[in-house]
Parts: sequence; structure tokens; C-alpha cells
Amino acid sequence: MEEQIKIRLTGEGISPGLVRSRELAEILESVEDMMVSESLRKDPTIKKDDIIIGLCRIEDKSIGLIFNATLTSIVIPAFISTSIAIEEGNFDTLTPQTIRSLEVISNFSKKHNCDAEFSSSKSNLIITKITPQTEIPKPKVIVGNTEITGKILRVGGKKPRAMLELMDGSVLYCDVQENMAQELGHRLYKTALFSGVATWNIRDLEIEEFQIMEFEEIQQVPVNKMLKELSKEIGYYFKDIEDVSAFVSTLRRDGGME
Repeated sequence: MEEQIKIRLTGEGISPGLVRSRELAEILESVEDMMVSESLRKDPTIKKDDIIIGLCRIEDKSIGLIFNATLTSIVIPAFISTSIAIEEGNFDTLTPQTIRSLEVISNFSKKHNCDAEFSSSKSNLIITKITPQTEIPKPKVIVGNTEITGKILRVGGKKPRAMLELMDGSVLYCDVQENMAQELGHRLYKTALFSGVATWNIRDLEIEEFQIMEFEEIQQVPVNKMLKELSKEIGYYFKDIEDVSAFVSTLRRDGGME
């Protein structure tokens, strides 16, 4: 059997029949978001949709949440390193999404005066625990308006998100309003300029989140047509040049045109 992720909620009055389903659902969503975020950080080549953190069992005697995962060779090490970071209080190594997920678990711990124990099925040893005394720091991020260019690969979901391929080949998942998601859905595999609010990770200044506010499709123009249009606009600057090679050599030597 593949190794499993285990999170046990322990404390007086903590059992499956005494905790609201909505609160448990928030915990389940937080665990999935946390592990997807950390796994993508460890291996950016994998796709978000390929990672599934699925609840396979709830144990009584407290609440034991047992999760199966796809891509366990990536997800399990990500879970263990995240747990170790929590234990050492080294939250700066975690993604902003992971910090927000831990806040949900921490808030539950404080509200119910219980512990959340992190372990795996392989060892059953508790790697770390979040207690009512655990303080989760706010993620260190930079938020601001920016523009990005990307190809629209996918749009959808109950909470609409757009999957964009950026110019460097990386993939970014973006929040988008429902009406705009419908517009983007009609432009799959088109390239567009997107304006919105970005969240940068302060560690490496990578964009962690992007909220699309506006977009403008970039029309793909054939190269020969583009050169003809360029010639119309600036061709007269070069009409008297007879030796192209000498002209280019001069530009390189002198550092450009004035």
C-alpha cells in the first residue's frame, strides 16, 4: 500500500459526531490546498490537476483523517518537509497558500482547544502538531497591480480559475470572475495580455497568485505581414542604405542609432 498522509485532531469533545461537517470540510480543503501548493513548489513540471489528495478514511477516538495521494513520490516528501518546517517554526520556507491553509487548521485548534497531529502511515510517529498555542505568521508577500502575457490553456471550476501558459513556458493558475471566465472559455489557446492583482512570494519574487481583472487578446500577425507593416512605418529611415552589412557593423560598433 502507498504511504498515506495522516492528520489527527485530538482533544476533549473531538469526535466525528461532535464536530460540524462544514468545519471538517474546511480542514480537508486546507490539507489539499497545502499539499498541492508545496508539491508544485518542489516540482513545477507537474500539473496541478494531476495531484489528488483524497480522504479515504475517518477514524474515531478523536478524529483521524487519512488521505491517499497521487504522485506520492512528490507529495509525501512535500508533506514531511512541511511538517518539519512547522515543527522548527521555519514558516518562511512555506508558500503563502500553505500558510493560509495552516491558519485554517490553527483556527480550528484554538476554537476547539484541540491539537492537530501530523504523521504518515509509514512510521506513525507524530512529526509535528498544531496546538492552541501555535502562532501561524502572516505570509510574507508583495501585492500589487501588474500585467502578464499568456496563452489560455484551460478555464473552469466551481470557483472559476484560468490556467495560463506564460512566455517562459511556466503555468500560472489565476482567479477570475464567472462572467470573464465565460469570455476566456471562448478563447482557448489564444494569447492575451492580462491585467490584474498579483501576489509575489517575497523569497524569490515568483508570482504565487493572480486575480485577472481585464484582458485583451493579442492578435497573431504573420511575420511577412508584420514586416510589411513595419516597413511602411519606418522604411524611409533606411531607403538610402546601399551596404546593409556595413550599416549593421557600424550600429554594433557605435551602440545603435541616434
